[in-house]
Amino acid sequence: MNLEEFSIGFIQEVVEESIRRSEPTEMAFVEKMCSYLSDNGVLPEIESSFYQKQAKGIKVNGYCYHEESKRLSLCVASFDMEKARGTISQSNAERLARRALKFFEESSIGLKKEINEFEKAYALADLIENIYTEVSQLDIYLLTNLNYKSNDLITISTQFPDVRVYVWDIERLYQLVDESQGMKKIEINFEQDLGETFQLMMVPDQSSSNVYDCYVGYISGEILARAYEVWGQRLVERNVRSFLQARGGVNKGIKKTLQNESYMFMAYNNGISTVAEEVSLVPVKEGLNLYKVVTVKGWQIVNGGQTTASLYQAWKDRNKLDDVSVQIKMSVIKQEEKFDEMISAISQCANTQNRISLSDLQANHPIHIDLENLSRTIWVPDPQGRKSQTKWFYERAKGQYLVELNRQSTVSRKKAFKEQNPKSQVITKTQLAKYIMSWEQKPYTVSKGGEATFKEYMDLSTKESISIDANYYKMLVAKSILFNSCDDIVKNRNFGGYKANVVTYSISMLSHLVDREMDFLSIWALQEIDSEKKRKMKIIADFTWRHITNPPIKGTNITQWCKRKECWDSYKDNYSEELKKIIQQRKPIH
Repeated sequence: MNLEEFSIGFIQEVVEESIRRSEPTEMAFVEKMCSYLSDNGVLPEIESSFYQKQAKGIKVNGYCYHEESKRLSLCVASFDMEKARGTISQSNAERLARRALKFFEESSIGLKKEINEFEKAYALADLIENIYTEVSQLDIYLLTNLNYKSNDLITISTQFPDVRVYVWDIERLYQLVDESQGMKKIEINFEQDLGETFQLMMVPDQSSSNVYDCYVGYISGEILARAYEVWGQRLVERNVRSFLQARGGVNKGIKKTLQNESYMFMAYNNGISTVAEEVSLVPVKEGLNLYKVVTVKGWQIVNGGQTTASLYQAWKDRNKLDDVSVQIKMSVIKQEEKFDEMISAISQCANTQNRISLSDLQANHPIHIDLENLSRTIWVPDPQGRKSQTKWFYERAKGQYLVELNRQSTVSRKKAFKEQNPKSQVITKTQLAKYIMSWEQKPYTVSKGGEATFKEYMDLSTKESISIDANYYKMLVAKSILFNSCDDIVKNRNFGGYKANVVTYSISMLSHLVDREMDFLSIWALQEIDSEKKRKMKIIADFTWRHITNPPIKGTNITQWCKRKECWDSYKDNYSEELKKIIQQRKPIH
């Protein structure tokens, strides 16, 4: 699949999602784009928050506040569904970024007074007004389905000390998610392809296991930079954190060292950890444990993506790397069937410099392999008793649905695949955790985001030794149907912001009221929740909204309040009995 095909398909998916959820296409675009960025560790989960005042030059589409680092991320979008391969100029991109900055600046001086408190943007304006003096960095993410031809960094002059603009256009997204490129294994002949090679020493006593061979040594910074120029993100696609710009503290340190003390790089840097399927070596001298690397097949940098990309950026900026050496470890996996499993394990142990996406590392856990296998074989029952037509698709690895779709060799086969596996029936690992942990009455954990929720789900699964069988899978799908039905109900209640919090707290309260007892297999059979459950969810959602938006200490940030266990405990203590009585009255609610 090339860029143009990806762009057209992406727009079609946005339009389909917009129609399915009865929401503006730009909103569907932002949610879809942010889901890709969140799944790949670029952004945390983004809260949708559309606001626009053209006369004032203000626009924003979403946000996320990193409480620990005091970093605020704002998203602003430019979506044109008529242009599958249109372009956006640097001046227009800068103008759009300024609109997000203007929202930030105006919010700090009371913009919320001009916004209806039931609009999602009110919550964001209120948050900014409260945290403005604490924010250490403002990140503006410009999201567009157009092509940013310039590719130059956008800088904005402002009194705020640290504002950074990141442009995510359709081509950059294509590079990030098109894992079909990753199906082609990298094969490098270092002297032929990169002009020089390096030498490694074999670590003894590893070959006896017949699982892998391990080699250690050093590689020149220039070889790594040239390799990254040729293979780019494909070289680090197995890395749990892809790296494109020097943003974190570690990356700034790498950059500073390369600029001022490049000769100290080896002492300061932890080096890179790599894996390979095959390696061709030539002994440097008979009897000496030292080998010249000739060719490597399936080479992947599983830890050190930051180091590699930083070296490339410095080399591109014409910094000399002739005195830069990087420590390297290369593990050659001998057993092909264990390649993915070992990469996951090596990544988990090696990546300690930055936060790791646990959901990436656990993709090969037996739980997720079993769920994937079940999802490929269990057909969805037809409520009218007709022959089953579709399946729910469990996406064990990121981008798996896209890869499977693109493996279909013809247009008709692609169409048949999409009909059999509708995009609306895809469940990811982090969604799985959200559905289950909401029912397990942990809404304060779910409110902390996908990775925190996933970790608690995996801890719970390990502790309780959960058995993954057909009934477990069907109940999981039923929980997703319940959750998504609640999401639609909350959206139609027009509460404004905090939809994600209202949904997870409402599901948890329903679970609490019924003591976690529900016939999920009947939901699976119907593929929807009945009118009585919908009635209950509407009542509970109203109570949830009232509870979370009235914290005990006036002025408390609602988003942060929802992350505290006290929020859940007080909800149960104060509203459970009243809710039980109202629900039992069976009065209709509109």
